Amino acid sequence: MKRDKFKKMRLWLETLKPAKADDCALLLKGLTMETSETSNFSMESVEQKKRELKNGILSVEMEARGIRTDDKRLAHLKTGRQAEILDYNYFKSRMPEMVITDIQAEVFDFRKKRVVPFAVKRLEFSFGNGKKVDMTDRVSVLSMDRLAG
Repeated sequence: MKRDKFKKMRLWLETLKPAKADDCALLLKGLTMETSETSNFSMESVEQKKRELKNGILSVEMEARGIRTDDKRLAHLKTGRQAEILDYNYFKSRMPEMVITDIQAEVFDFRKKRVVPFAVKRLEFSFGNGKKVDMTDRVSVLSMDRLAG
């Protein structure tokens, strides 16, 4: 097994409007990243930690694993093999030109049946060798604006 393969993505966010932790869930479909080409990545959400801040704002920390891409050169490979190719060096080497153009996620309030706008506080990729790549400043302003509702 390759030691620096993709392990998990961590996403921290805060809602822009008050919300109750018991009524809401963070739903993640994937990310779209652009370098010289566009790649869509999907992951499975495995754990969410929610807490309500003093002002009623909801803070959510989510971990996702099982990275998959629609890249034609990799799409036919199993998830584990893709994680080995989409390793620390893959993301680190593309950082200077990489932009996250879309985060396909929403905080949904099931009681009020509405989407709650949010701001991304941190987006981080972790790898098997313990290294991390902070992607927070790679999220486009347009994507942040769309999530803010």
